[in-house]
Amino acid sequence: MGSSGRRSGVSDGTFRLFTTLGWLVVIGSAFVLGYQLAYHDADNALLEVQQLKTDRHELRESLLAAQERIAGLERAQSIDREAKRLAQAQLEKLQNDRHEYAKQVSALERLIREGGGGVVQVQEFELWETKQPNEFGYRFTVAQLIPEFGQASGHVRLRVEGKTAQGEPFSRTAAQLEGSEPGAHRMKFEFFQHFSGRLHLADGMQPQTLMVEIEPAVKNLISSSRIYAWEPEAWQSEVEAGLESGPELE
Repeated sequence: MGSSGRRSGVSDGTFRLFTTLGWLVVIGSAFVLGYQLAYHDADNALLEVQQLKTDRHELRESLLAAQERIAGLERAQSIDREAKRLAQAQLEKLQNDRHEYAKQVSALERLIREGGGGVVQVQEFELWETKQPNEFGYRFTVAQLIPEFGQASGHVRLRVEGKTAQGEPFSRTAAQLEGSEPGAHRMKFEFFQHFSGRLHLADGMQPQTLMVEIEPAVKNLISSSRIYAWEPEAWQSEVEAGLESGPELE
């Protein structure tokens, strides 16, 4: 009986040992599995965090770009409003000038008719650079303001005014500008006459205005002049300019 009790004790101890080992295996497996799952979740979490950072950076850049576009649109709108305001102011000034000019012309026509005189006016004036340095081409038309006056004759002279490179004012006729031609135009027409030529400026001259002076040679034709701002157009070829005029004074 003693021998049987010892065998029973050994069997119980062995069973408990295997049971303990079994639980240790189960716990160890669960620990390993849990660690692997946690590691996997941590990797996923890191990837998600990195993606969120990337998305945040892209959203920030998009926001900055949108803010710049908004600022640009606001500036454009401000410039557009200012341009419209300036254009409106210029239009009003031009309308007022035109109205005042119309009144002056009407009064002048009435005065001329009552005195039996006449007057001519400069029209369609153009100025441009030629291929030669410091040389400018021009053309314009002189027409009767009073159609019933008859034949108008005399001379048409051009005068350039401005400043030298030293800031001193100058005033020169075409005849006084070496290389310019013609020095003066001979005017003789009943309705209108076209004129053209070239002006050559000396180095350092800074022209500001160009005056067309009408010097009549017939009785009752009034002397007149017209001033233009010196604003040459973009270069045109001399063929386009069509430098043809009426009789000229040598």
